[in-house]
Amino acid sequence: MFEGMIRRQTAKQERQLEAWMTKRQREHALPGDVTMTPDVPCGQGQRMDVFRPKDAEGVLPVLVDLHGGGFLLGKKEVNRLFCADMAKRGFLVFCPEYPLAPEADLFAILRSLTASLDDIAKKLPEYGGDPERFFLCGDSAGAWLCVYLAALQGSPALREAAGVAGSRLPIRAIGLQSGMFYTTKRDKIGLFLPPSIYGKDWKSHPFRPYMDPEHPEILRALPPCFLTTSAGDFLRGYSRQFAAALKRAGVDHAFQGFLAKSLPHAFAAMLPEREECRQVNDAMAAWFLQKVEKTAKNDNGE
Repeated sequence: MFEGMIRRQTAKQERQLEAWMTKRQREHALPGDVTMTPDVPCGQGQRMDVFRPKDAEGVLPVLVDLHGGGFLLGKKEVNRLFCADMAKRGFLVFCPEYPLAPEADLFAILRSLTASLDDIAKKLPEYGGDPERFFLCGDSAGAWLCVYLAALQGSPALREAAGVAGSRLPIRAIGLQSGMFYTTKRDKIGLFLPPSIYGKDWKSHPFRPYMDPEHPEILRALPPCFLTTSAGDFLRGYSRQFAAALKRAGVDHAFQGFLAKSLPHAFAAMLPEREECRQVNDAMAAWFLQKVEKTAKNDNGE
């Protein structure tokens, strides 16, 4: 019964997303000072879009953006305006697609994205990307994926439980926009979603303890985190709770919560042309680069 309900709701949301995306593409063109290379093969039979500031010189900081959609829907094309906007800020941006649930569980999704990150690492010389300035960001479910992809790098226990290897490039910081961090709460997400994304045996799976993103093994493996939400974000409580967990664990992080109810879920990725979104995306870009500069100074003993 639950699977049928989820599939019907997902189909409805897919139609709404397509209509919204068609309208957005009609109203907003990609900026002329950014080049986009679409549908580059990556990962396990997936594709990605690549965005670069036109006429940029030298190696660029690298941002990998992961779209949202509750693991059940979404596509890389939805985030093209956001990716182009971040490229205007001087980043080389990759936006890979990934398989969706329930046809793929979260472990398969993580394996696919790990393979895509490794392919991106190989392509950095071709596109002029700096492997020492490598960042992830994602909205909604994409934020969950950022958290776990980053944590996999620093936690052998997490890698063993998930059956997923960590990616090769060190992730310096992650941007978490309206994150769908909690998948097993007794709420409208956790009551229905886990069997579709973890599998029917999810309660007995070795990964079960780590489905809580506040698990100490996850928190201590995370790089610096930048979080944003708004009063109009229906998952704003998730971001506030996860930011509080990061603070308790002493994880380097920044949190920006807008009071405007007119800013919806995943606003920073979905509406990059709005003034508030420009502000938060400017802040995220600057914060990423500051983290790298601080690390470099520490390494040089300054």
